Amino acid sequence: MNAPSVGFVPVEATMTLVAPVSYLVAQGVTIPPSGYVLATPWRPVAGATGARVDSAVLTVDPVTAGTGRDLGVVTPAKNPTTSITVTPPDPRVPTRGLTIPSLRSAPDGEALPLSADLHLVVQQAGSPVVAVPPLPGDHYLPAQLTGGDISGSLLTLPDLLGPLTVTVGAGRTLDELTSLSFAHGDVRLAAAPMPVGLHVIGPDGDEQLAVPGPLRSTLTHDLAPALQRHLAAAVTAPAPGTAPVTLRSDAAGNALVRLDVTGFVIERTVEGRPSVESEGLPTSVPRPGVAPGRAPTRTRADVTVTHHGAALHPSSDPVPTADADVGGVAVHDAPVTRRIAAATLAGEQLVRVAVVGWPHGETDLALGVAGANLTASALPGADGRGAPAVVWFALPAPVAVDGPVEVTLRATRGTFRWFDPPGGSGPAVRVAVASSPVGTAVVVGGVRVDLTGPTTTLTGLSLAGTDGWEVATDQLCTVALSNAVMEFAP
Repeated sequence: MNAPSVGFVPVEATMTLVAPVSYLVAQGVTIPPSGYVLATPWRPVAGATGARVDSAVLTVDPVTAGTGRDLGVVTPAKNPTTSITVTPPDPRVPTRGLTIPSLRSAPDGEALPLSADLHLVVQQAGSPVVAVPPLPGDHYLPAQLTGGDISGSLLTLPDLLGPLTVTVGAGRTLDELTSLSFAHGDVRLAAAPMPVGLHVIGPDGDEQLAVPGPLRSTLTHDLAPALQRHLAAAVTAPAPGTAPVTLRSDAAGNALVRLDVTGFVIERTVEGRPSVESEGLPTSVPRPGVAPGRAPTRTRADVTVTHHGAALHPSSDPVPTADADVGGVAVHDAPVTRRIAAATLAGEQLVRVAVVGWPHGETDLALGVAGANLTASALPGADGRGAPAVVWFALPAPVAVDGPVEVTLRATRGTFRWFDPPGGSGPAVRVAVASSPVGTAVVVGGVRVDLTGPTTTLTGLSLAGTDGWEVATDQLCTVALSNAVMEFAP
């Protein structure tokens, strides 16, 4: 028989099992010398043996636009003076701008009409580097000392490093520039906003990357090896964790930061080669070891199905899931017979027969069918009022059915309450008949396994199942898992 069967929000990190998802801090975060932490949190799994991270990409996009970070007064007001000397608080950090209030000529106090003939000149190491307005071009010569701008009292500079001097110069060329006396209020310095001297520290405390100087362009770095190494050991602990990645800047700076972690799963290797005998009832491959504490997302495994040359016949009686006071025949030493009509199994080869019921105390059974006398010994007594036992008897060889089949049962020791379903044809029996595996199927953990012969093995299947892996089929077979790894979401 072949029976068929929109505004962004600041966050520290993000992870997903399917596709990368990035959470961007739109206004940027401050990366200080003390560190800014990106966390990849995970929850414990009892019996965890490791972890897998498919990818982990850190992106640091420095904030380069804007007026910069105000570092306070760097030069007090003077009247009169011929220069403003500026010493940045941290020489590693570029100067983005200077706020020079009350800029006026001295000693008359008139406003300074900056023009092509009158400039604010910024010098470093005695040489002019920026003029605002720039020195005008002349015929084929372009404008000189460009890169600066002024709006109100804010002088914007092209991110100059180190000390600088500001003067007021009259003239249209470098040779013509003449310093003038002027007055000003307290001068404030605005530093360029990007991080300076960036360090990336992995979750194990080791430095993954160091970038000297100002970070002026987007940085990406692969953190998958560091996270994989850390998590493979960390997830075996009973407590949760965060796998912290720390960003440190030698001088505080702002950046847009994201950590894209994909394919992060906690793994638990399944011990041994768990298996189950399927005899036509829904069953499951048991999960060995302690309960994991939460459901896996899947189990990767190789599945082997060994077919026993038989399948459950559709005429087999159903098996109740609990006692629930259903009827039954008390079988003692006197035989009790169930007769199966000839038409029911016509043309089949009988391989096994099962009786359904509850042993009372330790029980021995003797069964006669198709001229064979079969026994089952030391059946344990029923525990409470649970589901009945299904006691199988295997014939020495397949028997061709050419007439009615009588199944005769007696208890040679103890008592057996043989389930007799209401409206049935007598005490419950289940019948297995000869069957070829080819063209049949077994569903294991939600995956259909089409059988190709006495033994069928499929590798790398993705099985569902929380506490074991369900098996459904009408075929009599053994289902075994090997190389099985349960995967859990973080």
